[in-house]
Amino acid sequence: MPLLVFLMGICLVTLVVYKTDTHEKEQSRTTAQLNATTYGERIKNEIINGIEITDVLKQLLISGTGEINQFDTIAKNIMSDSVESVQLAPAGIVTDIYPAEGNEAGKIDLIHDKERGEISIYARDHHTIVTQGPFELKQGGYGIAVRNPIYLKDENGQEYFWGFTIVILRVPDIFLDSTSALSKFGYEYSLLKTDNPWSDNYEVVYQSDRQLTDPVSYDFTMGKMAAWLIGKGLN
Repeated sequence: MPLLVFLMGICLVTLVVYKTDTHEKEQSRTTAQLNATTYGERIKNEIINGIEITDVLKQLLISGTGEINQFDTIAKNIMSDSVESVQLAPAGIVTDIYPAEGNEAGKIDLIHDKERGEISIYARDHHTIVTQGPFELKQGGYGIAVRNPIYLKDENGQEYFWGFTIVILRVPDIFLDSTSALSKFGYEYSLLKTDNPWSDNYEVVYQSDRQLTDPVSYDFTMGKMAAWLIGKGLN
């Protein structure tokens, strides 16, 4: 009888420990998911802020029938800390960049560029905003390009492709607030995106040093733009 009681006690203690451990893991996972969602939305909003810059330029071009007066002054006023440059690319050729100093190498023909041509043509032909990168910028450093195709109407009312309004977002600057917070919480993380709008293959945009273990994730898309996935490894 004492042995039976002892065995039953051991089983009870084991059950309590198991349930407690399971509950703590569930709580930890729930918290991680909430954090992934919170900081995923922050990163999404940072990218949207970049898109809004291209939209401002778009509206100015439409109202100015393809012309923007005092481009440098306007670009300076809509820049943010995580923006490397603001650009105009009539007919797909980058002609205006703010700030100009140090970004001279960015004046390229996007449509015929080996690395940028295919996705730029896709944006033009599908009337959709695209993101590309991160990639090494010709002017140095790394960035993500947001390209917004612009269409105007000629004297006959026929729509034509004017070109792109563009913003280059600095990497990893655009993610730093969110990734720093994740690190302070003790999480490992990985930011991924699809290679291009027509692909289901993901590439790493930015990640912590260690590999994720049993991660939770948060994913989002913006129109036909590449999808983004944020994974957070649990401790």
